[in-house]
Amino acid sequence: MEGIKWNVRALAANKKISIEDLAKEADISVDHLKAVSSGRATMTARDLIHLSNATGVAPHYIDYGD
Repeated sequence: MEGIKWNVRALAANKKISIEDLAKEADISVDHLKAVSSGRATMTARDLIHLSNATGVAPHYIDYGD
């Protein structure tokens, strides 16, 4: 996992779950996470930390849509 950026779809695929299930595990709105995944929204710092905790991927390796 080191050295690569993980987007929302890759994070969900790595856990073998849907984006909807990832959103639930990370306590993030499903609609918001889908918007982030499609590039219509950016991730908040809170979302980034929650995704990191839910997936075990360090925040600096998560693509947050800057």
